[in-house]
Amino acid sequence: MRQIHSVIVWLVCVVLGTMGVATVAAQGTRWPTSGRVMLGAFTAQIPYDNFAALDRLGRLVNHPLHMALWFQAWGDGDADFYSYYVNLATKKGYTPVITWEPWRRAFDDRMTVQPEYALSTIAAGAHDDYIRSWAHAARDSGVPIILRFAHEQSTEPGVRSWYPWQGDPENFKAAFRHIVTLFREEGATNVRYLWSAMWLHKWASLYYPGDDVVDYVGTTELNHGTVPDEQWAKWRTFDEMFAPEYQAALQWNKPVILTELASAEQGGDKAQWLRDCFASFKTRYPLVVGVLLVEIESDREWPAINWSVTSSPAALKAFKEAISDPYFE
Repeated sequence: MRQIHSVIVWLVCVVLGTMGVATVAAQGTRWPTSGRVMLGAFTAQIPYDNFAALDRLGRLVNHPLHMALWFQAWGDGDADFYSYYVNLATKKGYTPVITWEPWRRAFDDRMTVQPEYALSTIAAGAHDDYIRSWAHAARDSGVPIILRFAHEQSTEPGVRSWYPWQGDPENFKAAFRHIVTLFREEGATNVRYLWSAMWLHKWASLYYPGDDVVDYVGTTELNHGTVPDEQWAKWRTFDEMFAPEYQAALQWNKPVILTELASAEQGGDKAQWLRDCFASFKTRYPLVVGVLLVEIESDREWPAINWSVTSSPAALKAFKEAISDPYFE
């Protein structure tokens, strides 16, 4: 019996060795599912620091994090699929959430449509080779991946507020559907699709690409407080911000991921904001299955805003207490 056991162990080791790191690591990660809320974050360093900042954050809040959000642009040096980082994230226990942006980054001129990356060109097949290269690499990684294409697109039709792919519902829907079709043709069954919109209770329904191509509904919830010198700038509770959007999300009956969640300190009590926010998921917002924190200490547009849950001792203490509930994983 001891010899048979040794042979079995040897065979398992050989098989696992031939399967590669990605397949072994995949056993420790998964997609968010209903009944609990999976936590993750975006940091300025992800993924280029090999997820060290995310590791540190998990230790600091005394809670494991299970999702890593990062951004890649079609026209920049990070255009290619990052097989190394995807597999490393999975090995560390983080499900990659990749925001795939169809542009060459131009934050100083970010509302001008770039013709070569226009949504209509994507839908028409002009980028099929590039899209298929991502699908091949994603499939070959063999790990759970969440793809977030052209986020926050759902402004009023014809209006672009901060990205060139906004304001064009028909071409957005066609591009989104085309990408999912190509990924499925290439056998990338390990990819889930996150439709990440803004203002779900306003124009978002015009941009919804269909139940058959959406796995998760996402939205951004950032409480800017009183920092911006803008008419809309005021302190808002999480319920003020999210309740109308959640009611709108019920029409799609899809699991919801808060793709960027954070609050400023200025204008109110951030610690209480965090307590109220995280207490509400179990009692008021059961469709929410994932939360991605914005762990940025200085906002690009409003540098005085520290979005991190570590922005003050009170905020950090409140956050740690809030996520100690077993409802959060």
